[in-house]
Formats: sequence, structure tokens, C-alpha cells
Amino acid sequence: MRRTTLALSALALITTLGACGTTSSDQASTGNGGDGQSQSSGSEQTFHQISGLVSQTSNTMDGKQTVTMKMEIEGGSGAQGSMMSAMGGQTCQLDLAASEMSCDGAVPVVMTEKAIYIKMPGSAQSGKPWTKTSTGSAGTTGNMGQLGSMRQYSDIESMLPEGSSIESTEQVTLNGEQATRYEVVTDLSEVMSQSGSSVKGAYELFQKQGIEELRKTVWIGPNDLPMRVKTVTPEMEMMGTEIPETTTKITYSGWGEPVDITVPPADKVQGA
Repeated sequence: MRRTTLALSALALITTLGACGTTSSDQASTGNGGDGQSQSSGSEQTFHQISGLVSQTSNTMDGKQTVTMKMEIEGGSGAQGSMMSAMGGQTCQLDLAASEMSCDGAVPVVMTEKAIYIKMPGSAQSGKPWTKTSTGSAGTTGNMGQLGSMRQYSDIESMLPEGSSIESTEQVTLNGEQATRYEVVTDLSEVMSQSGSSVKGAYELFQKQGIEELRKTVWIGPNDLPMRVKTVTPEMEMMGTEIPETTTKITYSGWGEPVDITVPPADKVQGA
């Protein structure tokens, strides 16, 4: 049971860091007024206020119901860190219309609106390799309970909540494509005082650890869709284990393309 809880908490932490965040105003002066938008070469746009970036990206993402996410993690140690490293090797497919997500890697995971299925290493010998946990059970309360909300995984308002500001922007090339790179800092005290309850729940874990801010680098493509999100998390403690500074990188691809998600059959699930 503890291994399942470790996997759930690691997955919750990773997806909170890479959820693709609510509208806020950038505290930096842009000199442009409005949403702080400026034009660059071609059809690309650069935003200097979070409100403009969130609004434009969110509008584009609303037309996409599927996406593939590749998770990578550097850092972490101990049992929780090892689990995070394993979860960091995942490639996940998300179908918002069906409210389902499937992750392949060292720790396969399938999520629906009502349940989370986890296939722990070495569990195949039992003939029922999958463990099922209800999203409303005690095992998924608090930050882990956020796993039941599929929308968070493609919601830019969850990733860049109120209290976030853009520090700098740059036109770059990522995987052979043009992109705008945004350096963003999120003030957690502002998040907790300004954001809605669903966003607060996702970030409460970090504030309880005494973490005052999170830094993210966000790459947005010329089609106004996220390409990559990188988050640096300061040293923290989870389930009695000290975890050093961790860098989480989630790369998005295949927006709107078909995905293949299969919920484990009952005869392969423990206790089903």
C-alpha cells in the first residue's frame, strides 16, 4: 500500500508542476498597456503579462481534446525520490473528452474520472498486476485528490495561477520549431491569497514546505500551444524523506491527434 501511495504522491507532484495555470496581471511594466502583447517575426506573438499569455493559449487549447506528454526529472533521492525518478520516465496520453489518461514507463498508470490504476514493478506474478484507487478515497485526498481533475493537465490556468509574473521572453528554436520561451516566477503567498480553491489545493503542498516561490520556463509554439514546461522545485520533504532540488520537464506533442488509452480489465485488477 505504501508503494502505491508513493506512486500517487509522486504523480500528483509531477502533474502539478506540469499542468498546462488563472488569469492574473503581470507586475512588470511593459509599456504596451492591455495584455502586454508585442509582435515578432511571422505570426508569432510575445506576451509580457500573464493575463495575455494565459488568455491566448487557453483559447487555442480549448479546441484540442488530446495531447501526449513526456515527463523527465532530474534530482531527488530516497524512496520518494526514486519513485519520482521512475514516474519521470513516463510518456502519458490524455483524452479530455473521455476524461482518461494513460502513462507508460517504469510505473504504468491509467486514470479515469473515478479511479487511478497503477501497475507496480514486480506485481505481474499475482496475475492481477493493477492496483485500483478511487479518486475520492483517503489515498487520494489533499494534493493527490487533484489527480481526479482531468482538466488540470491541459489547463494553462492551473500552471500559471494568480501571483505569477513573466520575468523575460526570448525567441528560440525547440526540436526544430520556432518557439517563444517565457521565464515565469510564481509567488506562492499570492497564489494562496488570490486563487480559487482548486488551484490553492494544487500548490498547498509547496507552501507547507516553506517554499515561497516556484520558477518555471514555458515554451509556446507559433500555434499558441505549449511545447514544454520546466519547473525547478527547491529542497522539500515528502512522507518523511528529504528531497533535494528537483527539475521537472514535461514536453507536449500531438495536440488534437488520436490517442490509445485502455482501462485495465477487472480480472487484472486487485480487489476488483
